[in-house]
Amino acid sequence: MNPPRGAWHHRLGRRPTAGTTAFVLSGGGNMGALQVGMLRALVERRIRPDLVVGCSVGALNGAAIAAEPSLAMVDRLHRMWLEVEHRRVLPGGLLPTTVQLARRGQAVHSNAGLRSVIDGVLEPRTFEELAVPFQCVATDIAAAREVWFSTGPLVEPIIASAALPGLLPPVEIDGVCYMDGAVVNDVPLTRAVDLGATRIYVLQTGTFDRPRPEPRRPFDMALQAYWIGRRARFKRDVATLPAHVTATILPTGEAPALRFNDLTQSAALMELAHVAAGHHLDREAAEEELAAPSAPSPAS
Repeated sequence: MNPPRGAWHHRLGRRPTAGTTAFVLSGGGNMGALQVGMLRALVERRIRPDLVVGCSVGALNGAAIAAEPSLAMVDRLHRMWLEVEHRRVLPGGLLPTTVQLARRGQAVHSNAGLRSVIDGVLEPRTFEELAVPFQCVATDIAAAREVWFSTGPLVEPIIASAALPGLLPPVEIDGVCYMDGAVVNDVPLTRAVDLGATRIYVLQTGTFDRPRPEPRRPFDMALQAYWIGRRARFKRDVATLPAHVTATILPTGEAPALRFNDLTQSAALMELAHVAAGHHLDREAAEEELAAPSAPSPAS
């Protein structure tokens, strides 16, 4: 297959060396604030990625930590999520939902708000400027396939990865239209494995674990079908991880169920995930220490 036109490239790229630690950041919309708490817990314990892969909101958070895997960047993300309510990424209350869904066009909102958020938190403009190798996924609408971005301009692929169907418009890159990567690979575990990761930390937003409300409208039924497909793939990918790969799925804590455009609870979400992920990592480290073989005693 010939490479696509333009500056963007969708290849596996340089394979990391053995023992690669990867951060895998899922989609999740406004629940992406949870990932900031998880990142804080990881960085506080000096767990640094050799590779970051992200989908949808995880592409935004992932690109940021790949740019600078430090507490300073986590603090920057924290401030961004506290301010995102005022950036009108997914403005609510402007029109009744039924009216919004009946409007003509490909999406209810523009991607201007999302672009302003990315510009506010990310200084690098290309993948090559990032401190850690990073890739994000988007869905090629016409070809019905996942496409990975790893080189060239950075902002447009992130916007494409987060272009939630119906809410944000598709993004055209090199003549190809893309939508949210979560449609095809919401929690990109397999990509991290393909790139050589042997230690994976999964920063997912817990949407698969929460019970779904009983559908009351055809639209609810369509959303439920979308959720079932994503959940089924995640369960399959976890179950089929190679034996040499260790994956830690970080907990979210008792995160509340929120409307998709409710951005008022970001502070609480970040704190919940920070505490839950921290406890989980400490417990895992203690268990690994106990399981490690004891060093032989020095000869007397």
